[in-house]
Amino acid sequence: MSKHSKKLTVDISKAKIGFIGAGRMTESLLNGFINYGKLEASRLYVAAPTTKNLERLKQQYSGLHITKRNLDIFAKYGCDIVFIAVHGSVIRNCYKQGGERPFPLTTNFIPNMKKPLFILSLVTGFTLKEISQCLLNPEHPEKYLIEMHRIVINCAVAYGLGICAVDVEPDSKKIAEPIRGLLSKVAKLEFVPESQMDAACAACGAGLAFSYYFIAAMSDGATKMGLSRDMATKFAAKTVQSAAQSLLESGKSPTELRDDVCSPAGPAIYGIHVLDKADCASGVSAAVEAAHKRAAELAKEGEKN
Repeated sequence: MSKHSKKLTVDISKAKIGFIGAGRMTESLLNGFINYGKLEASRLYVAAPTTKNLERLKQQYSGLHITKRNLDIFAKYGCDIVFIAVHGSVIRNCYKQGGERPFPLTTNFIPNMKKPLFILSLVTGFTLKEISQCLLNPEHPEKYLIEMHRIVINCAVAYGLGICAVDVEPDSKKIAEPIRGLLSKVAKLEFVPESQMDAACAACGAGLAFSYYFIAAMSDGATKMGLSRDMATKFAAKTVQSAAQSLLESGKSPTELRDDVCSPAGPAIYGIHVLDKADCASGVSAAVEAAHKRAAELAKEGEKN
């Protein structure tokens, strides 16, 4: 989503990067950018209404800038790239308090900055249009030099191994090169239409937790059979990794690959039979659905506050 016809860019080697929200997603991005993307903490700025997480982040990442005012990210610090990483309930409250026009997320609408501004929304349950109405002055929206995108990114970015869904083709001219380069430092980019972003969040966001759950369960089984805990966990993790990589490389469906490794009357098919009796597949599908439903509930909770 671009608010201006001019092609926008920024010097990524000098760009200031801001975060509105100091939760787990912001912490994962900070860790990824600093430790794997090799960005200086002094170029990163985090805003949140309380110091609950801010002080801990500042101690963890020397040089990081923190503030309790969302507006500072734009007005005081002049960040070039800003991640909106708050719960949907925060945006819902903006609409609840504002009447016909939503209350600004930044107390005052962000100033008409004379330089390009890139905004990346991680907010589940709200479109870019709805987010922009909480940020941009409705009297002069055309004066902003702005490029906005909706993204979904999982917490594996903390280790430079994230998955990032972007609302445009990541190798197209619809996304500025500096933004593509920044996100690519910590994640693999994939195109997902904005209308499907909430589903992508349930699959790759919450799905990361489900994957860890499955690995832990495999580790438990191997440990029960006599393998050391460290070795059991390593083998479980490496097995899931090799399964994922072979799936992506082969182009085959998961069912085809599963059948390829199940010999007649062999150990694997016996184990699959146990999983089927436990209705494991339905449970995993239901977990993804439950994550999607909960994300929608969080986006609506502001109405109750």
